[in-house]
Amino acid sequence: MAVKNVVVRRRIGSGVERVVYLHPVWEDIVIKINRDVPIDRNDIDYAYLSRIETTPVLPKMYGWVETQLGRGLMFERIHDDDGKTSLNLVEALRWERITIEEGRSLLQEALAALLKHGIILHDDENVNNFLVQNTASGRQLILVDGFGPFVMTAKARLRMRFPRLGREKALRSSYNLLAAYEKEVQKLWLEKTLLEDA
Repeated sequence: MAVKNVVVRRRIGSGVERVVYLHPVWEDIVIKINRDVPIDRNDIDYAYLSRIETTPVLPKMYGWVETQLGRGLMFERIHDDDGKTSLNLVEALRWERITIEEGRSLLQEALAALLKHGIILHDDENVNNFLVQNTASGRQLILVDGFGPFVMTAKARLRMRFPRLGREKALRSSYNLLAAYEKEVQKLWLEKTLLEDA
């Protein structure tokens, strides 16, 4: 898709490094635009996703677009069958769209797929990078951020070239993400307990 000079308006998410906007024409596409930070996460994501196998656990990447806010990278928008943007894992737990056990099972399935494909994770302490997609065929987690190397080093390139090396890092990241999930569950339980006692 070679679209130029797109005017983005509808912000649907943000993080430390980027802001995410809905594409003004195509509702199934989001545009990630870098904040003014030292690391160009879009460049790293583009380099990483261009070199690895596609996997259903990661969103499809569609390429670059120019916007009034600067260059952006287009990705598949992860949404439910009803057209609404999918909730992140913690939101889905908080609003009781999924149970704790179901969330844990979905996370284990997603981590197994990431491990199988040797997907490198640089943000392995944030389960909010996973969106819970509800479709007619069931639920699945999609990792929308935090994948790929933190910076593109020689070691990162080796992990991309040799999936076995990527799998070793993915295994370590899996343990960290499972622990992060349990911490979020504890926080939610504490919030619920405090609200009930109030």
